[in-house]
Amino acid sequence: MNILLVNNDSDTWDELQKVTQAAGHKVTPVHHSLIHTVNPIYYDLAILSGGFWYTNQVDLLDEYADELQFIMVAPIPILGICIGMQLMHVAVNQAVPLMDDPQSGDKEITVNEIGRKLTGFPEKMVVHKNHTRAIIETDPHFEILASSPTFTEMMRHRTKPLLGVQFHPEVGEQAESVAMLKALIAALVTKQRDPIWQ
Repeated sequence: MNILLVNNDSDTWDELQKVTQAAGHKVTPVHHSLIHTVNPIYYDLAILSGGFWYTNQVDLLDEYADELQFIMVAPIPILGICIGMQLMHVAVNQAVPLMDDPQSGDKEITVNEIGRKLTGFPEKMVVHKNHTRAIIETDPHFEILASSPTFTEMMRHRTKPLLGVQFHPEVGEQAESVAMLKALIAALVTKQRDPIWQ
């Protein structure tokens, strides 16, 4: 699979590239500031990396304007990681995800029945977290697949091939990270074939 890997200045950018390549995919990296120069029709899928904390809605909309447009119009499946998932939410309803208590390190999340069927993940799983904002009130265009006590951990758009995770699947032991990324990509690509995504 030919994957467009969008760099949002994540601390784990190198790990994400290595894990995506280790999963057997061809990787084309692009910084988010240059995403307007990319024609998405040449790629099978895009992955939006994590990124830096932002202070308010104006900062986010200014910094990621081109990426928000890409999310809205690109005719390919998109997997969003951390801020990549938050940008999906913003692209749909322009609501900036609310501040939560900063989370860092390995944390347990709960995967619901739909999420388990889609990804093969267990009901309880430990993932790597590193964020200061999160989606607390999920827009109804998205279906929640996994959660923590106070916010959404994994979601998919109900009619578009968009799948987002708040955590970082690229962090950890490489074999486990590769397996997690493969499961997410398979879920996204498989779901795209569903008539509801057409």
